[in-house]
Amino acid sequence: MKFLNTIESVDLFGVPIPLLTQSNNEKFQSKMGGILSILLGSLSFTYFLYVVVQWSNNLLPPNVSSKQKTIGYTEFSFSKPLIQITLQDLTNDIDPFRKVKNIITPLLYTIINSTILKDPIPLFSTQEDPYQITLSNGSLVLNNLDYTDTQNQKMKQYLIVLTQCSNSSLLDGGYCADEKVIEEYLSKFHGLLFLTISLGQINQITKELEVFNKQYYTSFDTKNPIYSQIMLKQQETIIDDGILFNNYNRFYTLNNYEMINQQIDNSFASRVFNYMSETPLNLDNYGCYLFRIDNISIVEEVTMPKLGQILAQIGSIVQLLFLLKYAAFYYNNQLLENELLHDIISMYYPDLKQCKVKSYLKKQLLQEEDNNKLTSTQNLLSIHKALLQSARQKCRLNNIIYEISRIQFIIQQQFGIQILTASHQLGEKFESNNFSLASGKETNGFLVKPIDQIESQQIVNNKEPLELLLRQP
Repeated sequence: MKFLNTIESVDLFGVPIPLLTQSNNEKFQSKMGGILSILLGSLSFTYFLYVVVQWSNNLLPPNVSSKQKTIGYTEFSFSKPLIQITLQDLTNDIDPFRKVKNIITPLLYTIINSTILKDPIPLFSTQEDPYQITLSNGSLVLNNLDYTDTQNQKMKQYLIVLTQCSNSSLLDGGYCADEKVIEEYLSKFHGLLFLTISLGQINQITKELEVFNKQYYTSFDTKNPIYSQIMLKQQETIIDDGILFNNYNRFYTLNNYEMINQQIDNSFASRVFNYMSETPLNLDNYGCYLFRIDNISIVEEVTMPKLGQILAQIGSIVQLLFLLKYAAFYYNNQLLENELLHDIISMYYPDLKQCKVKSYLKKQLLQEEDNNKLTSTQNLLSIHKALLQSARQKCRLNNIIYEISRIQFIIQQQFGIQILTASHQLGEKFESNNFSLASGKETNGFLVKPIDQIESQQIVNNKEPLELLLRQP
């Protein structure tokens, strides 16, 4: 019983008690409301802990937005393998890119603005990675600005040309294959060239670079070479990981690339070199790859959930859960009304004070059944309904005022208007020994006298006593 009373005391959905009741409490609380309060409070606190743990471990999804923008200047440097060109030979098992007995030499040229620099760098395959050439170290610059800035570098691009082996272009220790072997190799179709570029993206939680590869392939036909323009796309990732205020972290990565292919002839590179190179060359090309940075960049803004957003999320769910409070309010209102009506009925039928009206009538019904005086259930419900209706009418304020006025008229009729008027002059002499703070029981030991008979010398301020009736004018 004590436990149930404790549950009742934690009811958060108590309804105000009308002044017309006998209760001394400010709110009417119930066990059902207490159970519902504990249940909703527990669910809300559990959800709060769940969201806070998810937030502290960066498991809540951030707000991500991305847009494209045009850039006029940017730089990109790399010191790890970035670009790979791999031959998938379908008709021969000879590696044409090897340093010894080389057949096809990939030459790396640097283009500054619109000038191809001399002294290209030959790229060879290795025994560990045959049929494959790799570009592992370098830098690219995009400079489309209309003005000159001494702090900015010039436009820088890379051009890889696949050309027939020449001993003059080989490094120390390298040499070309026999001319017969080279001619026989170039006369056949050999398959596909796969272009693989390592790209990256920033992990939004750990802020670490995640690397992935993107691959395109083209045909490798020495009689019908392909010119490929590869536009590398940069991405700027802005991560705001502030708890209350903004805290921006910026990261720049190579996120994507596009490749545009065009069929050319074997003398395309020679014609280009005649116009753009410092030293014109005459060579046959079997494929060209131009690498540059695209002037369209991606800007990705990542905003991690802040404390205010977390509290708003928790508050909305808790508010949704607490919609059940209206059910508790309705239950408490109905229960309070039933108890109030029962008290009013008990004033007229004291036998019902210790039990409910319906249970008492059922008991009477059973007694009448024992005496073979059967009463229908419909009659029982009608009696109960009539008693409740009468109690509701008694509980109304206008009915209470009406009954008080009837009592006033009865007193006036029995004792006269003078006695009734003189009641406003009755009061009690205030003496401290008449009050007992230790006992809260009411007493009839006070001496009620007319106020004009109270000794005036013992009254400091002639204030009116607390009145139970409204003073008449």
